[in-house]
Amino acid sequence: MLVGVTVMERNIFRLFSKIWMIVGLPILVAGQISLDAPLKDFTIPGFGKDGLPTWILKGSELHYVDKKNAEVRRMNLQVLVGKGDRNVETDLFSPVAFFFLKENRAMGQKSLRIHGNNFKITGRQWQWDGNNRTVKIQKEVKVTFNENVKLF
Repeated sequence: MLVGVTVMERNIFRLFSKIWMIVGLPILVAGQISLDAPLKDFTIPGFGKDGLPTWILKGSELHYVDKKNAEVRRMNLQVLVGKGDRNVETDLFSPVAFFFLKENRAMGQKSLRIHGNNFKITGRQWQWDGNNRTVKIQKEVKVTFNENVKLF
């Protein structure tokens, strides 16, 4: 028995303890990210070193490989214009991609489709580098322009 604690104070403490176990603890546990459970139909923004948004990653499923890397199903990576402009400059689509979330890059062995304002690019075995704003496609590359191109 605690000295100096009234019966009423003990009852209040017990009541708050029960409320915590029923309400607070499940909320605390549910708020933690589980690396075992995939995210479904998700949207994750990416930010540049200046703190401004540079891309938006969407997909049907994201499976964490570890805290920094994930496999993405039905990836739609929207690359933004940048410098605070949230308009989409380019869309990248792939059925499966490996995304390095903290490194601002992704890669995939399966197909990649890129849609821009006046062009489309398709191919396989690709790498995206968000820091340098580049895409490298290794196989079966096809580029289509939707406007006239003057060569000379």
